[in-house]
Amino acid sequence: MDKQKLSMPTSKLIKILVCLAIVVAFWIMPAPEPLTAGGMKVIGVFVATVLLLSTVDTVWPAILAVALLGRTGVVSVNEAIAGTLGSWIVYFVLMSFVMTYALNKSGFTDRLVAKFMSMKFVSRSPWTFTISMATIGLILACFMDQVPAASFMLMFANKVYEELGYTKKDAYPHIANIIVIYAVIIGGAMTPISHSLALLGMGIYEGAVGAPMSLFTYLSFGVPTGLVLYVLFVLIMRLTCGKVDMGKFKDFDVQRVLKKQEKMQVRELVTVIVFFGTVVMWMLPGVAGLFTNAAWVSTLNGFGITFWAIISVVLMSVISVNDEPIIDLKEVLNKQTNWGILVFIAIGVYLGSALSNEATGLNAWITANISPLTTAVAPIVVVLIITTAGVFLTNFASNVSTITVMTGVGVTVALASNGAINPAGMALCTTMAGSCAYLMPSSFACIAMLHGNEWSDSKKVYVYGLIMCILSSLAIGLVGYNIGCALAG
Repeated sequence: MDKQKLSMPTSKLIKILVCLAIVVAFWIMPAPEPLTAGGMKVIGVFVATVLLLSTVDTVWPAILAVALLGRTGVVSVNEAIAGTLGSWIVYFVLMSFVMTYALNKSGFTDRLVAKFMSMKFVSRSPWTFTISMATIGLILACFMDQVPAASFMLMFANKVYEELGYTKKDAYPHIANIIVIYAVIIGGAMTPISHSLALLGMGIYEGAVGAPMSLFTYLSFGVPTGLVLYVLFVLIMRLTCGKVDMGKFKDFDVQRVLKKQEKMQVRELVTVIVFFGTVVMWMLPGVAGLFTNAAWVSTLNGFGITFWAIISVVLMSVISVNDEPIIDLKEVLNKQTNWGILVFIAIGVYLGSALSNEATGLNAWITANISPLTTAVAPIVVVLIITTAGVFLTNFASNVSTITVMTGVGVTVALASNGAINPAGMALCTTMAGSCAYLMPSSFACIAMLHGNEWSDSKKVYVYGLIMCILSSLAIGLVGYNIGCALAG
């Protein structure tokens, strides 16, 4: 037996010590007002945890962060636990994983991928194929919550990589995952249909000015602005990733995939009905809300998306074919669930919320430091400053807090500008900006899922996430604001 000794790679030890030093530095550093001492500690934990998750490990730093946050004075350990593993988002993602696993196991994902890959248009070239796949995600996210859309598209895309013969070390899947998930993010920011973030911004505007903003107004602003952003994004990816190896496409034989497809059996059919029935229930309140304010729409909205995901999983566990349930939930949870990714998502989402907690003083600090910048510059520059601040803030903190703070700041500044800045146009920009999260795991569950996916490369996510922050700021602040002003008259 080899003699055991305590050891680890020197580079790993240095990374851990540096991150711990960051925590210590922020915990002893004086807080510039209106930031609080607890706020400085939370920022230190945030920075160190993001670095540890990105460079060392994707599980234990998340658990350590819960303990450290509990000593900041902003939240207790129990509150941090409840906000991470007890979060509805984590439960919803878990249900989404089970649902997509069932769809995958039934064989329908293979059938869907085969059909997509055999279409003449999408198979014209590797880039046409990739952009077509991303566009499906864009369209899907226009009508449903981005989290289940991202979960479905990652499952779909990962199956495509397997069929093409790529490995998890190849560059193409890493790039394609980014394109697909960013398309989902853009699609979700384009419409208020089934998207609570857009509705939040519209509600804040109404409360500030005393006049409602219609769903059609947001649609008329969001769709063209989002399409401009999507085209710019695709062009950037095409120009910067032109040398990515796509040789697997040349050797791919679509007939091999098609021949594997058999006639749909009862188990697969039932799974498809339950899965897409759930998708319909996710989308129905948002779509119906465009045409009616009937009480049943409000009732359906009250159920929330997690309720229908739970019902879907229960149905799949109860409905049996040949005396066997569609899924054995115990087996799925014990053997097929990646709990490490769930822990990663849990802390990623909660870090953003903790950072935006009123007790940190961060929101007040942002408000105090942005408003003075807008007093001596042209109105369009003010719009760009506030929009850019919203985009970058939502890539580190909570989407909800970002939209709440930045829409409040933006509308207040607009109302004080004596007509130089359009309040409705400003509110539309800050609301959409708050939905454009691409960078940090703390920014959005979809981005945490992207970082944690085994076919992804976090380093590339950071690079292209930063590029998308800049593109989004320009597209929303320049193109979107002018569209918003035209709509608002």
